[in-house]
Amino acid sequence: MNIRRWGFRLLVGLLVLLSSAYFGIQTYRYFNDPFSTTVVWLYRFEESMELNGCVVREEAALSVDDGTFVRPSRAEGERVSVHGTVARVYADQDALRMQTETDAVERRLEQLRYARATATGAEVSSRMDSQIFQTMLQHRAALSAGRLDRAREQGAQLRAMVLKRDYTPVDLDNLDMEIGELESSLESLRSRAETEVRKITASRSGLYSSVTDGYEALLTPATLPQLTPSAFAALDPDEQAISPAGKLVYGDYWYYAAILPMERVEELRTRAASASPVLRFTRGIDRDFPVELYMVGNEENGRAVVVLRCKEYLSDVTLLRRQKASLVFGSMEGLRVPREALRLLPSENDEEKRQGLYCVMGTEARFKPVEVFYTGEDFLLVRATPDASDVLRVRAGDEVIVRAHDLYDGKIVTGLGDIAR
Repeated sequence: MNIRRWGFRLLVGLLVLLSSAYFGIQTYRYFNDPFSTTVVWLYRFEESMELNGCVVREEAALSVDDGTFVRPSRAEGERVSVHGTVARVYADQDALRMQTETDAVERRLEQLRYARATATGAEVSSRMDSQIFQTMLQHRAALSAGRLDRAREQGAQLRAMVLKRDYTPVDLDNLDMEIGELESSLESLRSRAETEVRKITASRSGLYSSVTDGYEALLTPATLPQLTPSAFAALDPDEQAISPAGKLVYGDYWYYAAILPMERVEELRTRAASASPVLRFTRGIDRDFPVELYMVGNEENGRAVVVLRCKEYLSDVTLLRRQKASLVFGSMEGLRVPREALRLLPSENDEEKRQGLYCVMGTEARFKPVEVFYTGEDFLLVRATPDASDVLRVRAGDEVIVRAHDLYDGKIVTGLGDIAR
């Protein structure tokens, strides 16, 4: 009898112990559930490669035999024909000052002629106001993009237009007399300046650039095939070749050369063969340039010089030399989710796994099948499977469950960050 009593007590004690352990574990899991969610959002991803190199052009600095007072006659990137004037060399500071005075008289004369031709003024004034507004917008855009050359030109245009506007309308009785006096003064200044000014002309057609940096003869398309990584890294500008008169840029193509490790070179070759990459500079210009892989130099210590080539927008890159850039091979767009949110479930035939996401729908966790088409370092780009029903199609804005215990389709959840058992 005692044996039966002790056996019954032992059995009851064991049941109590197991029940306590079960409820203790469940209580622990309840308060320590890693349940967390995040929102699915539409994400655009670009496949790119970072580069640090130099812009290379066929170009030549303009020589100045004598005189240090040089004034360009062309805008940055402007096309110059053969024997066209690109700059003027002044004998001394007085000659340059005389030219500045001539320019001021020409601008004043232009303003008065404009005012004389638009005597009645209302419609013309309105048109001038519109032009001033548009030029202000262009001036601001040039400053934001760091194109100070364009900003300087637009600033001069803006000042001229504002001065014209001040003369529209105006009392025109004395305009003819003032115009005559200015024309006479301008003729006298021009005749005096002719003897003290020498023109610099273009020996061949090209684009004018007002800035030289000493690399014009060192970095050319002809030198690229022989350029090794060590020689490229050791290039120093030739200070003696810098010209105050500027330079002319020839041809239709321009190039971008950079040093890359061989593993990146192979990656570049593979991607460039199947894509149409674009080059995007990090500063100085806000345009994408379509490029092609032009050549890869000889390997040296596991590195090589790669050269990209572009046939467009040469006039936009006349001021660029050493530049960081991104080579963009393409972009893709999809729904971005954390990698740990992806779940694999057995399929109906058990031969392959179904992949998908558990999303919060009302008070339930519902499984939505997805396809993964890009895997990032800590995220996935997914899209709904073609056979997914409209209700179970994952969309931007869905609340996806990232972590949770014992997830299954239809499990009751009670709110963001809380899960019911």
